[in-house]
Amino acid sequence: MFGRKESNILVIKTDNLVGFVSAEPAFEAIRQAHPDATISLLTIPSLQRVARAAPYFDQVASIPNFRDSEARKEFVRQLKSAKFVRVYDLAADDAARKLHAAMGPFRPKWFSAAPAPRKRKGRADRATATPNLARMMSDAGVDAGDRLPNFHWALDARKDSANMKPSWYGISGTYGLLLPGPHAEGRWTAAGFASLASLMATAGIMPVLAGPKELHGFGDEIADTAPQLVDLAGKTDHLQLAALAHEAAFFVSDHAEEMHLAVSVGCEGVLIASGAAANTAAPHGRHVVTLTSASGPGSVDAAFVWRTLSNMGLISAGEAPRPAAQAS
Repeated sequence: MFGRKESNILVIKTDNLVGFVSAEPAFEAIRQAHPDATISLLTIPSLQRVARAAPYFDQVASIPNFRDSEARKEFVRQLKSAKFVRVYDLAADDAARKLHAAMGPFRPKWFSAAPAPRKRKGRADRATATPNLARMMSDAGVDAGDRLPNFHWALDARKDSANMKPSWYGISGTYGLLLPGPHAEGRWTAAGFASLASLMATAGIMPVLAGPKELHGFGDEIADTAPQLVDLAGKTDHLQLAALAHEAAFFVSDHAEEMHLAVSVGCEGVLIASGAAANTAAPHGRHVVTLTSASGPGSVDAAFVWRTLSNMGLISAGEAPRPAAQAS
């Protein structure tokens, strides 16, 4: 699993896609700080494919089920035998803390992005705090620089593969990505997405829904009133989604993790968020407009989303839908 060269480095990123995207500048900084080392990444199974395409790691492994005691013991044994000289814990989550404890007193030099706990009703709650990558990198003596995540390397991973092209999915011409979140309570409604999809189709822009397979039923709801929808829920991996986002005219999302991957390859668009989540949901430093409503994301009107896309310059005047379609 892990190499045994003289200078072995372990990077831990075991949280989620948003965390993986946000840590991309740190991945590069660690690689530049250790150009001759063998750098291994420990992540979650769903991120292994995109992680293997990254130019920063020599080896990628996924964390085992820690509830399986035999699997846990064997994994820790392999970690110890790899003789890592440094560990960069970029997740600072429960899985990483368990690994830290399991490695025992003779663990390698361990740098953690563990944040200061937030105060909630008089008590500290570490679970709601954000990993502090900047502080960790400073403590480790690594120059992290100051840039936004850039996943353009993902576009070259399988650039000659047919399944990296929009045509593989029957997509032709101009298209926009609809990226609903996984949880109904923070999601824009199926009616809202359907109305926007109809406006897009009338303007000659193909509406394409993307995300995990759990969204397929939600896609069916949208397609009931917007049959032009191309439903790719569960049909793309992260590399394929990055390629689709790079070619898309825009995206519209609510709280989908995939939105962060889309903006990392230059896709621009609209985020629909509840008032409480607006400040933390939007990726900073990007051409993304956040729409909020005191009544929740479901009350945001599709026509207003469309006008916002137009005001952002993401659709041209020639792509404006006919008044009859707008009134329907």
